[in-house]
Amino acid sequence: MNKNKPYDSVLVANYLLALANEKGVILNTTKVQKLLYMAYGLLLAEKNRIITDEQPKAWPYGPVFPKTRKKANYSKIQKTSDNEFSEIKEDFELTDCLNKIIDKFSGYTATQLSNWSHDPQGPWQKTVDTDCFEWNTPIPNNYIKDYFKEFII
Repeated sequence: MNKNKPYDSVLVANYLLALANEKGVILNTTKVQKLLYMAYGLLLAEKNRIITDEQPKAWPYGPVFPKTRKKANYSKIQKTSDNEFSEIKEDFELTDCLNKIIDKFSGYTATQLSNWSHDPQGPWQKTVDTDCFEWNTPIPNNYIKDYFKEFII
């Protein structure tokens, strides 16, 4: 296992859904997007690590991982012990981060998480405010890293 290689973003989102389910938490599409964005930002800031093969993009309702939004399995109940998650299960840095995020932030509503992702000082807003901005623009990793270092850690 190479813990520094980015995972398929859909796999990480499905693991997040399975983990939440095991903790008795139901996540909708918006909450998955925002919690995945938190994990992406935290590990980028703390470990200089990119956890997914997909960079979050600026959409009207905040940062979104488009492939994950379209392909994550929101209706299938999975377990974190499923074989497809074997590599993620061995990645203690990532699983610890996802556990902490579920424990600390899953109680927030989708609206609250969306509002947070629109922080006027945040990476989404900085991206939206750039010249010649268009929706679906990748949010630069340096914006994400700097924000999570300053405001979250």
